[in-house]
Amino acid sequence: MAKKRGSKGNALVAKKPKADKEEKRQVVEAVEEKILEHHEIAELAEKVTKDRKYNGLVPLIDEYQIIEKKLLKEGDQSFDKHARLLTEKLTKCFEVLILSSVMEETKDEKKKLIASWVRDKYDKFRARLCWFVNTRLPFQASVQLDAVDSYLALLEAETTKHGEFPVAMYQELVIALLASDIGCNRPDGRSDNYVVQAFLALLCDDRNLQLNLFQDSLADKLVEWQSLERPTRDKIFANYFELIKDGLGPDDEESTSPDDLTDDLKAKFQKCFLAWVRLPDLSAAQYKLILNSMDYSILPYLSTPSSMMDFLTDSFDQEEDEVVHLLVIKSLWQLMKDYNLEYPDFYNKLYSLLTPNLLYIRYRARFFRQLDLFLSSTHLSANLVASFIKRLARLALSAPAPGVVILFPFIYNLLKRHPTCMIMLQNLEGRNNPDYKDPFDNKETNPQKTGALGSSLWELETLQSHYHPNIATLARIFGEPFRKPSYNMEDFLDWTYASLLDSEEKRRYKGLAALEYEEWETLFGQDNAFMEGWKLR
Repeated sequence: MAKKRGSKGNALVAKKPKADKEEKRQVVEAVEEKILEHHEIAELAEKVTKDRKYNGLVPLIDEYQIIEKKLLKEGDQSFDKHARLLTEKLTKCFEVLILSSVMEETKDEKKKLIASWVRDKYDKFRARLCWFVNTRLPFQASVQLDAVDSYLALLEAETTKHGEFPVAMYQELVIALLASDIGCNRPDGRSDNYVVQAFLALLCDDRNLQLNLFQDSLADKLVEWQSLERPTRDKIFANYFELIKDGLGPDDEESTSPDDLTDDLKAKFQKCFLAWVRLPDLSAAQYKLILNSMDYSILPYLSTPSSMMDFLTDSFDQEEDEVVHLLVIKSLWQLMKDYNLEYPDFYNKLYSLLTPNLLYIRYRARFFRQLDLFLSSTHLSANLVASFIKRLARLALSAPAPGVVILFPFIYNLLKRHPTCMIMLQNLEGRNNPDYKDPFDNKETNPQKTGALGSSLWELETLQSHYHPNIATLARIFGEPFRKPSYNMEDFLDWTYASLLDSEEKRRYKGLAALEYEEWETLFGQDNAFMEGWKLR
């Protein structure tokens, strides 16, 4: 029994060193996680910039380890302000160090050693800034936006000091932005990454940022990212799209136009673009984003825009989604107009888009703007234009009311622009010939062979009895002399059922509205208006 008690006592004694070790570890962690006060951060930064005591950089940069833990794991928002102050002070420190040539190569061994040590801290600081840009926190931290501003401030200091833009350093930020996990992807394939959006606002105002955005190193990184998991690739795709969706900035004096790019820069843009679109397993929404921005933010910046011809034609031929066809057609037109590419089937493809579904899709207004442009030439054959007029009139019979509002002024403008087609309004052959058969073939896919010019626009007369009074009134313009030069299509493209009802509600009538077909002198008439057996007391 004594031996047994002794072994138990030994076990208790043996546990004490473990408890002591655990206490020591907790004490060490508490010491390691000691947060610098704001005045301490300011003092250390001042010693670095004024007294050249570069050792102060060590505790300042190490402070990020505690901040990152508090922000990422614990979601402590109070540390956001602390991180912003630290980032601001360190940015000013390194700006001073850059401009004072502390990190420059020199023959002096002592200065060379100091420069190497400070450059190491500089690299670590930039890595911390990229971490904030790249990492998703439990809340929207202002320090993440400050990280972008600080990084750009360092780029500006480097440019001022060396007289040239530090492209390699800038690409570190670009890669961090593209791989950023902040925000969520929308159903349409775009991103709500607020850090990328903040950078985009700065990108539009700085030519150096625009001209050096696309480099071979970025293209290589995009190729490397093709092996990542699907959710990560979708983030990269969305972030990249946000950067190029408006070209290289809005259309103003501060932005970079395609003419400002050298052939070398256009080649780099094209290399990056091709690597981006080759990300595996693009969704239908992502595919539409590419096509939607192709004509204004991609084609003008490519070194060889004609290389997109096969991609666009294959998209039109292979995709069954009508929206894809509508998005492709504008880019094909631009390649024909600006780059002299031949595409004989263009008007055949355009004619095939005129289906009943066209008037129900979200891109309806955009398509009719483009169609007005495509049919604007007075050198088009009468047979071709007549086919488009006849097909549009036929669509109007089954179109929703807002769609019909678009079709009438559009047909009117085509008839004014191509007077040869006026015969379709006053085709007397069918009226005088009882055996007349409409020669229009609605199933013919070639607009040159539909026989529309020998037909008539009886659909327009039918629509003069449309159930909606506004549309019936609008249809009557075809029965009157064409005195108006043309209609402004922008006044008709955005009508909806809501706007039609609203216009009817606000419409002022000249006379009183009829509420009863028969007038009564009294409320219930002269005789008893109640059922037999009932009377009013």
